[in-house]
Order: sequence, then C-alpha cells, then structure tokens
Amino acid sequence: MVYNEVLKREIPEGWEVKNIKDLCNVVTGKEDANFATSNGKYAFFTCGDDVLKCDSYAFEGKAVLVAGNGNFNVKYYEGCFNAYQRTYVLFPKNTDYIGMMHKSLIDSIKLFTQGANGSIVKFITKGDIENTKVIIPDNTNLLYPLNLCLSKIDTLKKENMHLAYLRDFLLPLLMNGQVSVQS
Repeated sequence: MVYNEVLKREIPEGWEVKNIKDLCNVVTGKEDANFATSNGKYAFFTCGDDVLKCDSYAFEGKAVLVAGNGNFNVKYYEGCFNAYQRTYVLFPKNTDYIGMMHKSLIDSIKLFTQGANGSIVKFITKGDIENTKVIIPDNTNLLYPLNLCLSKIDTLKKENMHLAYLRDFLLPLLMNGQVSVQS
C-alpha cells in the first residue's frame, strides 16, 4: 500500500486515481418527467428510484445513471433507454471501468448529500460528477467480478420488471374469471 495525496489515504501500489471525466463521457437526458408512458417499450430513468417506461430511446449501451436531484440514486443499465433532463448518463470509454465508476459514484453521492457543513445539497452538477475520483487497478482482470455482478443485477431487475408486468396484466383477468389456473 502507498499513500495517495489526492485521496488522502492508502491505495494498492501500482493503482492510479483518475477523474470520471477521464474515463467516460457525461451527458444529460433531455426529456421531462411527462415523457413516461404506461406501456412503453424502453426504460426511462428519472431522479426517482423506479425505472419507468417510454416509447422511444435516445441512448444505447452500458451506462451508469446518476439522479442529479431528488434522492440522488446511482443506477447501472445495459440496453436502449431514455433519461430525464436532470439525470446524468455516463458512457465509459472502456467498459472495464464501469463497475469502479459505479462504486465511486455511490460513495461520492453519500458525501455530496451529507454536506460538508451540515448543509443539504439540492442538486448535483455535471462538474461534481466529472471530478469524482475513481481508483483504477493495475490489472483490469481484477474488475471482472464487479462488472459481472453489475450485469447480473441489471438482468435480474429487468426480469423482475417483466414479471411485474405479467402479474399486472394477468391478475385482473384471473380475478374476473376470464382466465383460470389448471390444477
């Protein structure tokens, strides 16, 4: 371990510290909250915890999403999606670093929202996100388990959303007798 002046703590020897802006492109969504539809095909990210649906997408790929106001959550998503105007979308230049970016942003969001002097942060700026520090290991193979976990979590969340959709579709049909369950 060696002491890192930027982080003011020790990190493994050979590892480096970079800013988010060096690892990815940070853009914001363009849509307002009314863009969501009840039966949309694509994920729509707002500053809330829930992932909504919409009819068209503006982004595609592996991304980290940061809610710039509201409850300041950090999400990971793979696929086609759209985003609210106060949601920051981060596309890594190298997807090997996406897990470390996600983890660093979660830790930074906690610091942003606690406020240095007890003040409450009302919103997070693009500069706050771009200047978030990320520790990069000297061997990218060390990042594989973290990235695999993020991908698996994303897959399970999508499956849960699909199951909730099926439940909401089938339950009224079952309750009014239009369908039945064989024993």
